[in-house]
Amino acid sequence: MSQAGLSIKEILEVTEGKLISKKGFSPSFIPSRKISTDSRKLKKGDFFIALQGRRFNGHRFIEEVNKKGACGAIISEPAPLPSPHFFFIEVEDTLFALQEIALYYRKKFSLSCVGITGSNGKTTVKEMVWQIVSSKHSTLKSEGNFNNQIGVPLTLFKLSPCHKWAILEMGMNSRGEIARLAEIIEPNIGVITNIHHSHIGPLGSLAEIKEAKAELIPWLNKNEANWLALNKDNYWTSELQRRARCRVITFAIENQADVKAHSIVSGKGRISFTLIYRKNKIPVSIAIPGLYNIYNALAASAVSLVLGISLPDIAQSLASFKLPPMHSQLYILDDCQLIDDSYNANPESMKEALKLLQERGGQRKIAILGDMLELGNEAGLYHYQLGKQAGESDIDVLFVLGEFSREVSRGAREAGIKNAFFFQDREKLKNELFSYLKKGDSLLVKGSRGMKMEEIVKDLKERLCCIS
Repeated sequence: MSQAGLSIKEILEVTEGKLISKKGFSPSFIPSRKISTDSRKLKKGDFFIALQGRRFNGHRFIEEVNKKGACGAIISEPAPLPSPHFFFIEVEDTLFALQEIALYYRKKFSLSCVGITGSNGKTTVKEMVWQIVSSKHSTLKSEGNFNNQIGVPLTLFKLSPCHKWAILEMGMNSRGEIARLAEIIEPNIGVITNIHHSHIGPLGSLAEIKEAKAELIPWLNKNEANWLALNKDNYWTSELQRRARCRVITFAIENQADVKAHSIVSGKGRISFTLIYRKNKIPVSIAIPGLYNIYNALAASAVSLVLGISLPDIAQSLASFKLPPMHSQLYILDDCQLIDDSYNANPESMKEALKLLQERGGQRKIAILGDMLELGNEAGLYHYQLGKQAGESDIDVLFVLGEFSREVSRGAREAGIKNAFFFQDREKLKNELFSYLKKGDSLLVKGSRGMKMEEIVKDLKERLCCIS
């Protein structure tokens, strides 16, 4: 394959689409990296897929992408051709077309693909695996949060003949999504990091979350040579392991497993432990905080071992690992400490983040917490329990934002936190918080993705450098 891409004939066959153009115009070939779904980032020569959602409709931007130099578009709504040098491929469903093109393109490559899912830790595990294996061979990874029904196909379009491995995140909000992603990416190795309360609102129960994550297993079972990596300390793992007809590798801290961590030391922004695989062991030290990141390192180590990476190489790569943005990142600003864990939140990850703030010490430990979203009918209870946990974690001050902030504050006050302030307005929270800060404070910022807590982090970083 001389170029990484697809012919128009291939795209028409895969999508069962209809070519619409003036005088039969269309390019013969579309480079895969030129396929785009974002009109804002589109470049000259790109091929646009007009996706539709509850809050957007890509068909409204056909004229714009034409002016930016797009060569054509996949559409599902009738539209006039904006130019004689522009063409359409009309399909029934543009999202399904995007996925089918990506699936077809994936099949052009013979490579090992790792699919990582789970309630917590997906991004960190993905980044750790990539850090370890990319030093050995050219490796593709999911960028940012490109882990859903749109992001995964777009990531696959970056595959090229030079890639030996692909490390892909698999996110979901409802049943059927993991099964579809597995069908598209065809993983040889699957990882379920853990099963916790993320998305319990749409799914209704932990058992349903478990079933959604377990959709990865039937795909892996299609070949007994495939691998499934499981957290042996997670409640559901024994059941999932029984379902697997492929090979299984387990990791754990507490229970017996193939990959283990012993002699754990966690503190001052660093985790250290002895990594054990079968009868082999090696010391590992990583400049990142939190006991939970040991589980992430164990999961990444398990995958890397399956891919043939040695324990010394794993330890060496992890030693230089840095967390992705908004994942427990520590900033020392004058005499203050700021933990930016604003990427996302659920009850389990909130609990671990509070432990991390407690571990950091400081004159006052201040938690700035946003709502945990998608928790369903029990959301009020989970937020009340979060306030209780904050009190038990010896937090001095609590600033909480969102619909359920009153419940967090109530739980915190009952647990002994006198200074618990709740807000439903971000600007009011920031104004009160900024006037409250003193040198020597340690702060944690965390909340669900939809709460945009990173905006508070940005302003805090500027303010902490100025307090006297």
